[in-house]
Amino acid sequence: MSAAEYLLKEIERAEEFLVVGKGVRRIDALDKVTGRARFVEDFEFKDTLYVRLVKSPIPHGRILSVKPEKALELGPVWVFTAADIPGENQVGYALPDQPLLAEGKVRFVGEPVALVASPDPDLSERAAELVEVEYEELPAIFDPLEAMERTDVLVHEERGTNIAETTRVRKGDVEKGFEESDVVVENTYRTGHQEHACMETEAAVAIPDTQGGVTVIASIQYPHLCQRITARVLGIPHSMVRVVQPYVGGGFGGKDDMGPLVSAMAALVAKKTNRPAMLVYTREDSFTSTCKRDPAVIWYKSGATADGKLKAIEVKIVLDAGAYANRGPYVLWRATMHAGGPYEIPNAKVDGFLVYTNKVFEGSFRGFGNPQVQFAAESQMDELAEKLGMDPLEIRLKNLLRPGSRTITDQLLESSVGIYEAVKLLGEKSGFREKWQKYREQKSGRVRRGIGIACGYHGISTSRGVPDWSNATIILSRDGSVVVETGICEIGQGSWTAHAQIAAEVLGAPVEFVKVKGGTSDAPDTGATHASRGSSIGGIGVYMAAKKIRERLNEVAARLLGCSPDEVEIRDGKAYVRGNPENYIEWEELVDAAYRMGYEMSATGYFFLPKGTFDMERGLGYAYPAFSYIANVAEVEVDLETGKVRVLRVWPALAAGKILNPVLVEGQVEGAIVQGMGYCLCEELKFDDGKILNPNFTDYLLPTALDVPEVEKPIYVEDLYEYGPFGAKGVGEMALIPTPAAIINAVKNATGVRV
Repeated sequence: MSAAEYLLKEIERAEEFLVVGKGVRRIDALDKVTGRARFVEDFEFKDTLYVRLVKSPIPHGRILSVKPEKALELGPVWVFTAADIPGENQVGYALPDQPLLAEGKVRFVGEPVALVASPDPDLSERAAELVEVEYEELPAIFDPLEAMERTDVLVHEERGTNIAETTRVRKGDVEKGFEESDVVVENTYRTGHQEHACMETEAAVAIPDTQGGVTVIASIQYPHLCQRITARVLGIPHSMVRVVQPYVGGGFGGKDDMGPLVSAMAALVAKKTNRPAMLVYTREDSFTSTCKRDPAVIWYKSGATADGKLKAIEVKIVLDAGAYANRGPYVLWRATMHAGGPYEIPNAKVDGFLVYTNKVFEGSFRGFGNPQVQFAAESQMDELAEKLGMDPLEIRLKNLLRPGSRTITDQLLESSVGIYEAVKLLGEKSGFREKWQKYREQKSGRVRRGIGIACGYHGISTSRGVPDWSNATIILSRDGSVVVETGICEIGQGSWTAHAQIAAEVLGAPVEFVKVKGGTSDAPDTGATHASRGSSIGGIGVYMAAKKIRERLNEVAARLLGCSPDEVEIRDGKAYVRGNPENYIEWEELVDAAYRMGYEMSATGYFFLPKGTFDMERGLGYAYPAFSYIANVAEVEVDLETGKVRVLRVWPALAAGKILNPVLVEGQVEGAIVQGMGYCLCEELKFDDGKILNPNFTDYLLPTALDVPEVEKPIYVEDLYEYGPFGAKGVGEMALIPTPAAIINAVKNATGVRV
């Protein structure tokens, strides 16, 4: 039986699932609530050196000299610069444009220039302040729109332009589409930086071994990428670098980008000194020297007919990359491909530009370019509705994607498209139409209420046609216990719990028998824990490995029970002939028998995701294997005198395939809504000549527990995905994506003003 056939068979029995679809307790819950969970700083080794950064105080300049003498006079102190890197001083992700330590020149305030190490962390701090770096200051540029047009000030002279990357979509005939439109809306939208604000800052401890290699324990999201980049910097084979992820105090994408850099820095010190080295970013370092959400300027033109059908969009997206491209080309690509929102639009012209400036570099952040562009797209939908005299729900229902629809890249969506049903149910549950009409008629009172809706969709898997795969190993011990090995990291999202559920469901084992070992370079390379792929795509490999072992167990049970393997049922630790559960074999007895009969009780599961062709020149074709869909309704209260906005209540609706664990999903949705709320209402990095003025939690305002709105139980439309484990798609990023637009649309409903 093929994997697809097995999956369909299991989906048909969905009402009989043992643990899939159930609120199974997180497998890491007790460790976290009892304090047993160990984070990077909990790993202490004898003779550890504590590492600090020497950072650039200027946004742009040539490095003339680095003088460590005063620092070295303090005592046992080591100072390392780019000249000390034994391998390649290159950590650029999409483009080879970023050094680990600045070499030749600096390009933003806060860029690491040198590393200082000492056995005393306070001594390291003092020594870092005494390292003298002489610079020749260069003109700097901070506005991406200005940087696009100028060549006299270049962040990277070798490129001859400040434009790092361009993207495009060309579908249909946009001019004709606007000619056929009865209304046209045109606006410019701006979104700012967002700080990841993880409770745990970026951190790594590296331990040298006796064979010239190194083990790194780091706060990361992709152990095999950390392994590759650390090996590149040290100039040694990948196999000589071992990476282990302990518990991680939040990631949100940033530790996918920064984990390899911090790992390589700690490993460099460990390799050069032959002593353990620990680097933990201060909170200020985390603000000044790590990637952020890309600020965007989006010009958006939309056209629709009198009955509300979308005819054309024309969009120009400019992302501020900061000093280095990092993941920016992929962020831009995703923003471009999602620029139309989850709607069927026959004519689309989208141009994207990633632009270098002399500010801190940008990178991965939950939503990955999509919150910026959906903010614009969903604001446009409300503006079109207003011009047409429609309510915002009606215009969305007229245009939402359905099975058989085509995206703006002309990708045919043959199945797994549940957004229309989700939005319809959401409108009914929230009472949207009645409230929207009532609130827009308010004429008095200092405090006004409003309600807004916004939709979003998100391609599951990596961007830009990058190959994507899933890989896992499962080992059954003779006592019936199960070990799942995966490269997927647990960063708070619950993927390891979902993987345990998948393994238990397929094997028929009690879920408490399953242990997940993940986040290490010793495990199979499962790709990064990003792009909402941890439980979904990461879980496919677990599913495939478990399926192989399940088929062997069926054969064993059939021999013991005197039946055909197809008649065997293994559920909740018992094997029996289907229809006769009274006559059963205990799970432990079954596994022991498999060993005695000579069956292999370990398996590797591998699956390479099918991805169709894509025309990069026209921006048309198969962009993603599947999409998850989300819609949020937000109800707000606006003080007309102070401008203060309170989010009172949010109703989410999700079409993300099979919901593997509704409790985990509720946590993801609630957290994403609050993070999106902060992005919209209070989080703002302030700059002066490229320097961040508020690199702390006193002046960078985050939502607190008192700001959290009432979040209703999500509506689930389980639009099953044929290649997902039990039909699951991704969830982690979804609820953040439309939240800012839903809030702003609610503010418009309350005040009559578009912000």
